[in-house]
Amino acid sequence: MSTQMDEFDDIKPVVAEADLPKGETILWQARPDWWRLALGAYRLKLVGIWFLAFAVWKIGLTHHETGSWSQGFADAATLLPALGVGVGLIMLLAFLTARATRFTLTSRRLVMRYGVALPAQLNIPLAHVDHAAVKLNADGTGDIPLTIPKKGRPSYFQLWPYARPWKLGSAEPMLRAVPNAAEAARLVADALAASQGGKRVALPAARPASAEPGRAGFSGAQPAAM
Repeated sequence: MSTQMDEFDDIKPVVAEADLPKGETILWQARPDWWRLALGAYRLKLVGIWFLAFAVWKIGLTHHETGSWSQGFADAATLLPALGVGVGLIMLLAFLTARATRFTLTSRRLVMRYGVALPAQLNIPLAHVDHAAVKLNADGTGDIPLTIPKKGRPSYFQLWPYARPWKLGSAEPMLRAVPNAAEAARLVADALAASQGGKRVALPAARPASAEPGRAGFSGAQPAAM
């Protein structure tokens, strides 16, 4: 199967053994952690910081005009409903996105099925993966970006939110907010090595990072040459 993006109305979120060709087996399946997806892909922290900065500006402006700190805090409090709605919508979207997503690693390929309104599927043959990496978060979740050939590569917007950040010109698929990412990365490394005829490849564990996904560097390993 190619790395081309295929979209169908009847795509099921979960890949079953019966959907695979004879001789191909499922090695691992998982869906993203919705909270980490909200923090990373949907930038929940940045939304909170923006509202906080706007509230501070509002307090300062009101105090400058009226000389009253209490009035400034009262004016800033009017922003709370908007903050609640904004945060609630982001959390709901992240939850629905995670529920509609399933990562599946088989002995021959990695399948990404996702999409809330328009289900989409990306099939990545393991033999076509040039490079894999892993970045761990402090809570054990992590991101696993994959480098694939440029020919037939989907666009950044087709892949989002499962595109490696800032790779706009040459989008790279990324398993995002993966639970127990260290174990998932080990399984991916073993499957890559087996599919490409090499020895077991170890993806060295990155230091747990408290920063948002995409801000810390990725550490990875090059699988056996194709």
